[in-house]
Amino acid sequence: MSPHHIENDMLTLFTEISCISLAIFFGLLAFHRLDRFFQVLLLQVIAWSLFYTFSHVITSYQQAHQLPIDNRWLMNIHLIVETGLLLIAAWFILPKMLRTVLPIGAFSLFLIVFGIQVWNQGFGIYLNYADVAACIAITLVFSMVLFTFGQRGNVPFWTSPEKWACLGILLYFACSVPYVSMMHYLEIKNPEVNTFLYYLISGVLANVRYLLLALAYGMIYRNAKKQRSNS
Repeated sequence: MSPHHIENDMLTLFTEISCISLAIFFGLLAFHRLDRFFQVLLLQVIAWSLFYTFSHVITSYQQAHQLPIDNRWLMNIHLIVETGLLLIAAWFILPKMLRTVLPIGAFSLFLIVFGIQVWNQGFGIYLNYADVAACIAITLVFSMVLFTFGQRGNVPFWTSPEKWACLGILLYFACSVPYVSMMHYLEIKNPEVNTFLYYLISGVLANVRYLLLALAYGMIYRNAKKQRSNS
């Protein structure tokens, strides 16, 4: 690997760890002021940080022992955990009449796609169809979550922690849908475009997602401090 690639990988690793750490730090700082929605979102970030760490431990071990680099099975497990936790968070916000139809229905459809792909192709490959199903489900459900927050009074977008958190999630998952759908095709037909889109989605937009969540937690903490000082 060239020094240029090593520098890029180190920079990517540093920015990813920094953004995840900021979301966890501000989430824990504001924890006692969080409702169930934000508590579950924090749990999802912590779960991802554990999977992220374990993933690097696995690949480092494989590299050190000249083994094939493969952590796809771990990412498939994470796909279930992430999808489930995000839809649970949405469940706490949506009106009762929509909870069964949207989060539970979306998760059920995702599990069906996940199960069919595992049955046909095994668990050791990247489950791209299941990933697309998860991205579509989360995009649709959180669009309704954002709409629900919008119906709760005249709160400007820039002062609403809930809307910033939803925006980050929607940016990441909505933009992932076309890319994940075409990933295998791009790997064969245009590897350079595939690599660029991978770093754009998995790097830039994932970091934006967690930075916006950190911003939301910071706003909650600041608002709680203002309320205490005014009381």
